[in-house]
Amino acid sequence: MARIARSGGSASAPGTAEAEAEARPRGRPPVISNERLLEVAREVFLELGIRATTSEVARRAGVAEGTLFHRFKSKEELFRAAMQFDPDQALAFVEALPSQAGVGELRATLVRFAEHFLELGRVAVPVMMMSWSNPESELCCDGGSERQQRYRRVVSAISSFFHREMEAGRIARREPELLARMLLGSLHHYCMSELLAREVGGLSPAYYAAQVVDVLLAASVAPVGSTPKVARRRQRPVEGS
Repeated sequence: MARIARSGGSASAPGTAEAEAEARPRGRPPVISNERLLEVAREVFLELGIRATTSEVARRAGVAEGTLFHRFKSKEELFRAAMQFDPDQALAFVEALPSQAGVGELRATLVRFAEHFLELGRVAVPVMMMSWSNPESELCCDGGSERQQRYRRVVSAISSFFHREMEAGRIARREPELLARMLLGSLHHYCMSELLAREVGGLSPAYYAAQVVDVLLAASVAPVGSTPKVARRRQRPVEGS
């Protein structure tokens, strides 16, 4: 009876992946465009985050998992293509911040930066976590030196912004790198919590970005006529000393 039902096509529910698979001639894989495949992958990644699997993407796309790896060599590459993430563009965005120092309203500049950083972080953080778990990832090559270099450039750019604002007299003279790390740490924490524990807390990205900037500026905006001292920078202790 099962063979009769399959040959007649009446036993399978229309529109299901199973029905399509039964109706398709054996040995001929389904045809799906890269655009459609990436669209499905994006839906899965936005829904499940880093917990999404290539098998789930393939299932929803109605193709074999091997089809994914024929077009994308890794889950990381598929994720980056689906989410349209370009690490070079992300780095360029951060490194453009110093050029905005002393121009316009300080709070507005930092809030815009923080909001866009959170948008990028929604994609960048999962990419980083995938690369850390994959020794052959292009972001993990040479002992992670490329990743370290990118992070140094990010810290350096934001530090430079705060340094220029200090030179312009718009914020108190603090340790620029400290302010940069405080801002980065807060934004990175939000991205991590959205990825790993989205149900914890209920602060929207825009609200969170604005509040972080306000707290940071409250501690660093220079009172009129004041010249706060800067503590002498202490270097990290050398191991074994």
